[in-house]
Amino acid sequence: MNKIIILFSSVFGVGYLKCIPGTFGGIIGFLLWMLFAPNRYVFQVFLLVVIFIVSVLFSSIAEIIYNKKDDQRIVIDEVAGSWFSVAFLPKTLIVLSVGLLLFRVFDIGKPLFVKKLQKLKCGFGITLDDIAAGILVNVILQIIMVVK
Repeated sequence: MNKIIILFSSVFGVGYLKCIPGTFGGIIGFLLWMLFAPNRYVFQVFLLVVIFIVSVLFSSIAEIIYNKKDDQRIVIDEVAGSWFSVAFLPKTLIVLSVGLLLFRVFDIGKPLFVKKLQKLKCGFGITLDDIAAGILVNVILQIIMVVK
């Protein structure tokens, strides 16, 4: 069972990359969204709820396995955050590229209340800061789409 948790929490080993595993986790998340996310919003909401629950559960257990708080090998939270970044937006290369760039800036910089969320226990702290960063990015992208 531990191997399955590690496999998914590290997004099939991406978290084990020596160089910027979080960025690569985000890239994988954006690619998965582009390839598999449904266009109907109701199904996107379902997918967002599922990735949130899976990320919280798997990252909570992975944190116990690694015996380290928010271990860098856990990148399923980057996938979750990246999905929230581009939900309900057109699946274009521009939207996904700007979304990835902004998501990484917000995820690393942790502006506003995002850093406080990271202090929550277990998988909630691991996942919610990325979700919050993703939501902030989504709001920015939505505004850009309206102004455009």
